[in-house]
Amino acid sequence: MSDRRSRTVSIGGIPGGPSLVEDERGVSDVVGYILVFSLITITIGTVFAVGISGVEDRREAERVDNVERAFEVFDDNLRDIQRYGDPNRATEVRLAGGTLSVTGETRFTLANTSDPGEVDNRTVAAWTSRPLAYRDGGTTIAYDAGALVRGDGDGSVMLSEPRFVAADDRTTIPIVALVRGSGGDSVAGEGTVQITTVEDATTNSETERFEGDGETLYLWVETEHPDAWGRYFEETDGFGNATPAGTEGVAVAELGHSETVYVRETVRIIELRR
Repeated sequence: MSDRRSRTVSIGGIPGGPSLVEDERGVSDVVGYILVFSLITITIGTVFAVGISGVEDRREAERVDNVERAFEVFDDNLRDIQRYGDPNRATEVRLAGGTLSVTGETRFTLANTSDPGEVDNRTVAAWTSRPLAYRDGGTTIAYDAGALVRGDGDGSVMLSEPRFVAADDRTTIPIVALVRGSGGDSVAGEGTVQITTVEDATTNSETERFEGDGETLYLWVETEHPDAWGRYFEETDGFGNATPAGTEGVAVAELGHSETVYVRETVRIIELRR
């Protein structure tokens, strides 16, 4: 009968010492190290990803805010032109990847009806202006014939309102009519663009007077930002939002003081220069 003996590897040659086969402490240390290292790696990666995204979002917001501030300066310059009749002004805007353009048209129509089917036949007078707009993705900042508007997605809001006044049975409507000059109608990319507004020697700024003759007059505004104009009319004394249901691109104001209406048109040529 053979003598079978189990052989045990002992530590340090000490008989009866603990067996390495039965010792799991080394395995536990390796697993713990892997878990801790993985946790640190995931945490650093998450913080890095979220942080970079936040920084990019902040940079994007700051870039658009800088353009908005430049448009506020432009708006102030045009108000000075309305107030003092300055012949020309210049404003600089840093594009930072967006597009600055003088395209499209905003049309003001004074009529004695709020019916879309009758406005062409019952128009008293009309004026047009080119809007100056900066576009970047879904954000638009525009100077729209005396109003400063910001649009995000499908909505828009007025940052600076036009100087319309209605009181004592009269309404005053100042309109800044921008006419595109000989330069290009848009610039895009990077760098700084100078916006110049120059007096139009062929067109004099003038004030026209209209009598309501007992009828209610309405101001129609065909614009890219009808919701902003509609809210302005709704919230401004002497004006009421009378926009017909189902119409697009139009805001209509009912003039509460339509016995006498004064419309002052200030015409300026606008050019974009690198």
